[in-house]
Amino acid sequence: MFLTPELAAQTRESTLNNLLGLSSTWFSASQRLTDLYSAASRDALHIGSKQVAQFGHGQLDSLTAFPASLWLESSARTTRLLDTAYEILGEAHKSLIQAAEAQVRTFDQIVFASINRAAKNSPWEGEIALSAMRSTLESAEQTLHGMSAAAIETVELAEKEAHQIAENLKENRPTTRPNGRGRTTSR
Repeated sequence: MFLTPELAAQTRESTLNNLLGLSSTWFSASQRLTDLYSAASRDALHIGSKQVAQFGHGQLDSLTAFPASLWLESSARTTRLLDTAYEILGEAHKSLIQAAEAQVRTFDQIVFASINRAAKNSPWEGEIALSAMRSTLESAEQTLHGMSAAAIETVELAEKEAHQIAENLKENRPTTRPNGRGRTTSR
């Protein structure tokens, strides 16, 4: 394959498609994060208004459990929020890694075509050097693919760990109960 106008056009198209895919991924991630934070804000306002309504109706016994219940509800919501945010950002990060690798492959096509053209018009000594360059570039591309796969696995592992932490926090959440003197104790 030689560097031709068709290859140059194909390279431009691939680059634009990579950028479009990346833009779409980040736009989708930002939209999902905005929706997530909006929902979390609505939930916090709803819970806060319920607690203010309890105070307004003279339910003073709820005042004694107020700090603990507020903290427990808030920690559960925050845990879910962070878990979902990690998931969204992890997916966006994986897309970024994949788009970068695709862009490198696109650039490598141009370099391979240039090497082929140079090898065709050079003496045999130059052809040997260009062949070595080609094999080095192929090895670098394989290494990049391996590094990308490892990076994606690392992001997936981080997502799983964040999800496990969130699940553990949900399971180990202490429950409160009145102890008869207007105070709460943990079980």
